[in-house]
Amino acid sequence: IVAMTANAMQGERERCLESGMNDYISKPAKRAEIFTVLEKWLPRNKAA
Repeated sequence: IVAMTANAMQGERERCLESGMNDYISKPAKRAEIFTVLEKWLPRNKAA
């Protein structure tokens, strides 16, 4: 579960992670940041 929030206040990331989120992205999010986080958590499928 990845939290995406407009709240970028200091400590917000830690609060999200403590509440059970796997990762955190604050808005406005850069495309590269979104892809980096998704690549970190989405399973990679191996070619058959």
